[in-house]
Amino acid sequence: MPNTVAKKLAADPSVGTEELEAAVHYMREKLIEAALRDDPAPFLTYRNKVIFETTLQIRRRRQSSI
Repeated sequence: MPNTVAKKLAADPSVGTEELEAAVHYMREKLIEAALRDDPAPFLTYRNKVIFETTLQIRRRRQSSI
């Protein structure tokens, strides 16, 4: 499922790359904070981070193939 969502996001021009990068950075910070507090990783944060990272990878591959 994350790949399907990532492919849709990668194709959507209204979803900005900069916004995705900022969101990934924010989510990484949240996961690090949870680990430092010895709390469980927030599942939705992790899931969305994976989706957004995959979206960025797809976009980068498309850009490099042009």
